[in-house]
Amino acid sequence: MAELSKRHIVIGTAGHIDHGKSALIKSLTGVDPDRLKEEKERGMTTDLGFVFYGDDATIIDVPGHEKFIRHMVAGASTIDLVILVIAADDGIMPQTYEHLEILKLLGIKKGIVVITKKDLVSAERLAVVSADVKSLLNGTFLANAPIIAVSNATGEGIDTLKQVLNELIAKVEVKIDRGVFRMPIDRCFIIKGFGTIVAGTVLSGKVKIGDVLELLPHRKPVKVRGIEVHNKQVNEVGTGFRAALNITGVEKEEIARGDVLAEKGFFEPSYYINASLHLLASAKTPLKNFTRLRIHIGTKEHLGRVVLLDKKILSPGEDAIVQFRLETPAVCSINDNYVIRTYSPQMTIGGGSIIESKAEKVKGFDEKLIEHLKVLEFADTTTIVEQEILTNFELPRKVNEIAADVNLPIAEVREIIKKLISEQKILVVDTKREVYYHQQNYQQLKDKIIKTLSEYHKLNPSSIGMLSLELLKKISPGLDKQLLDYALAELVKTNVIQILPDKKIKLTEFQVVLDSELTETVQKIERLFLAQAFQPLTFDELKDKIANNETLVRKAFQYLLDIGKLVNIGEGLVIHQAYLKKAQKLLCDFLKENKTIRVAQFRDLLNASRRSVLPLLIYFDTLGITVRRGDFRELSSKYQKNGGGV
Repeated sequence: MAELSKRHIVIGTAGHIDHGKSALIKSLTGVDPDRLKEEKERGMTTDLGFVFYGDDATIIDVPGHEKFIRHMVAGASTIDLVILVIAADDGIMPQTYEHLEILKLLGIKKGIVVITKKDLVSAERLAVVSADVKSLLNGTFLANAPIIAVSNATGEGIDTLKQVLNELIAKVEVKIDRGVFRMPIDRCFIIKGFGTIVAGTVLSGKVKIGDVLELLPHRKPVKVRGIEVHNKQVNEVGTGFRAALNITGVEKEEIARGDVLAEKGFFEPSYYINASLHLLASAKTPLKNFTRLRIHIGTKEHLGRVVLLDKKILSPGEDAIVQFRLETPAVCSINDNYVIRTYSPQMTIGGGSIIESKAEKVKGFDEKLIEHLKVLEFADTTTIVEQEILTNFELPRKVNEIAADVNLPIAEVREIIKKLISEQKILVVDTKREVYYHQQNYQQLKDKIIKTLSEYHKLNPSSIGMLSLELLKKISPGLDKQLLDYALAELVKTNVIQILPDKKIKLTEFQVVLDSELTETVQKIERLFLAQAFQPLTFDELKDKIANNETLVRKAFQYLLDIGKLVNIGEGLVIHQAYLKKAQKLLCDFLKENKTIRVAQFRDLLNASRRSVLPLLIYFDTLGITVRRGDFRELSSKYQKNGGGV
């Protein structure tokens, strides 16, 4: 297997039709990039062509005709360096302007300008075209780019071009490796004896023979059977390289340009994408909400509608935060560049970068969302990870979930989280499971707990407190229960709240307020339960005995349960706590002396009916005081070990 060089550059051509892009590549490399029979017959490039330039670069030849702009964008989306081609006889033409706009929108940083067909014009004409080109490039990323005039027919200027191009290649910054493998597919074909081959530029990460990847958006697992770079078989290929992968697990007919090969679990196809958008000053009309567009992301063209999030209408030359609602799911990453074109007639009108590659359907003018997206627009990876945790109020986040949502390796996310923990920006909810939550959200959650309890106490002055499930629903139905319990535990520790024996939650400072009528009813109910001893009343029996307002009786009855004077032992039976303690003492004393007890013996001991005795025994079983052995019960080892406590 061949060894790869340490870096690889992808060069792309751009320019109007018939300005000599393909001929220039042939002059530079000796290879004709037009590979299709139709292209050779028509003398016109209609699809992408790929040619090697030395060992460290690939040139992608793009079509110049306006009908094939989608192919041009697909090719230009992965390049590091552009060769903008302008013919000396024609000068600057419509696709020259459009291609230049596309290159700017895609974030291309470096390039070289080549004026072709030098042999067809006079020195005066060449000077005029050169001046026009300089004026065109003023203020663009090509403002200081070399401008070289050549003749593909005679070869004049080609050696100079090679020298300048080689110098420029050495200075080009290679793609930033985000550590997770991703390769948009721009070619797919069959080689007899090998099967399906897909080709593209590796945008991040690396892949080796034997790896299992995911074909997206189809979510199909595929295995890498072979890797080829520059006609050489290699074991592994990484970021920045053009590669052809021999894959198994999928047929050629199932793959289309724009599909993506990626490491499983990090990229999720989405119909909703949040992005920044710049509408070109050359756009003929303002962009209205819900306009149907052609959205070029990576090597794929999507149809979809734009939702303006921070403006009612976007005028030419202005910027906006938008959401794209796509008709087919896109596979992309944070900070990917894209281009938009009108649906019909097709014209390039703008572009920008992806802020969130997987979004929820939203409406415009959500100030909190807009602020969040503006923070992310120019954020570094630390801020992106922090924002991912911050925007999830209801759920603590697992490290693998965070990594998948921000398209970063788990190891890198772990390091960022360590930094954020040291800065006290996030907290650890569960160390073993690597679950994290933002401190800002945590403070907000604690404030909401206190506020919700305070409001409950005001509305229910005679109620001791709320159950945790009721509290959770009031704060947010989607709130994670583990998260609520975590916050409650700290509020108990700091004595802000109390959790009562019946699991109800109250503010520590809160005291139940009873009016005279309620106080009298409470006293009546307690006297009745004390009088009943081990023969407790049902609620219906209680109502009949008091013969008072049912709402008042229920409120008083609940109050006695809340403060623990009455205890619900199950089976719909409630007993006074004094008699519950007495029953426990009688039971334990009996078992210490006799070892075991039957239901009938306990009934006689309490002088009570089986209706109340059996629920009492089950209640003591539940508390861990007794253990049932067939028809008998005995003291539990736990109770004995703790000296009469559980």
